[in-house]
Amino acid sequence: MKKEYLLLVVAIVALGALLFYQKQGKVNYQLPKLPAISDAADRLVVEKGGQRVELRRVDGKWVIEPQAWRANQERVDNMVDELKKIKLSALISEKENYLLYELTPEKRLTASLYKGDQLLRQVMIGKCSSTYRQTYVMLKDDPRVYQALGNLKNNFFSTVDELRDKTVLKIDDQDLAAIDEVTLERNEKSGLQTLVMVKVKAADDKPGDKKDENSAARSASAGKWQLKDGGTPVKDREVAALLKVLSHLQCSRYLEEGAEKSFGKPFYRVVAKGGGREFSIALQPLKDGSYPAVSSYAQGAFLLPKWKADKIVRDFSVYTGEKSAEKKVETGAGKSGKGEKHNQNSKKKR
Repeated sequence: MKKEYLLLVVAIVALGALLFYQKQGKVNYQLPKLPAISDAADRLVVEKGGQRVELRRVDGKWVIEPQAWRANQERVDNMVDELKKIKLSALISEKENYLLYELTPEKRLTASLYKGDQLLRQVMIGKCSSTYRQTYVMLKDDPRVYQALGNLKNNFFSTVDELRDKTVLKIDDQDLAAIDEVTLERNEKSGLQTLVMVKVKAADDKPGDKKDENSAARSASAGKWQLKDGGTPVKDREVAALLKVLSHLQCSRYLEEGAEKSFGKPFYRVVAKGGGREFSIALQPLKDGSYPAVSSYAQGAFLLPKWKADKIVRDFSVYTGEKSAEKKVETGAGKSGKGEKHNQNSKKKR
């Protein structure tokens, strides 16, 4: 009986020791205390798999160096915020088994935040946990693997294409309201077709006139549109719709640097003028479901998907209401009224 009691006591002591050491193990380390970053960061370097992207804040805006391409401000700001507020939740490994956490040099994303030449923070980002609520990370000069709160991979991007601002034409409301001339050009086998439309302020236009639900569209349509030669009315709503598309146009991706040098004559071109400013976009023929294009706002050539370009590349009859409008305008644009007379004669014959 005494032997049984002795075995029971030994088992209890062993279990107590195990629980003690397990508890000790849970608090046997301290997580690094990351200093708060109060300085305004002005440079961010992102590296992954041999690729390196450097972003710099210039006049309050992020640009991609060395070309000074406009960056996606929201994406860069999110990355900077994540680096500033990163919070470590646990020590995961001290064994340097980085492959398990996608923290090898080939797999990990390294984000370095600077103020001038001063490094404020550097974090190596690996894969997410199985719950997608934490991310495995490493810190500069620290070989250990930690767990950080949040899915950091959702907010970090490592290629130029991911970080470039995809806006290729932008017209604010004030400039939009000032536009008073729109020129459309279309190059086809039959030759160049041109349609020039001008805006004439109408006396009966009122601020509360319900022409469009969108304020920018209302600004663009605050007046009557007509052909420049002869004053033939065109559809105000369609002109406003076109300008609305142009006011915030985004591409699917940019082409390689200098691609525009190989472009031929534009297949379709739109030029909007007013208030001393000019906004334009020129599209090449459709290729593989997209239009290669350049614009007065974009830095380099880009691809515009067909579904989006179809709101710009339209038959001139959409504006004039006449199926044969393009041929008539071709003879009349810029011709001191001769084209208008030709149009009238054609109508009489019909």
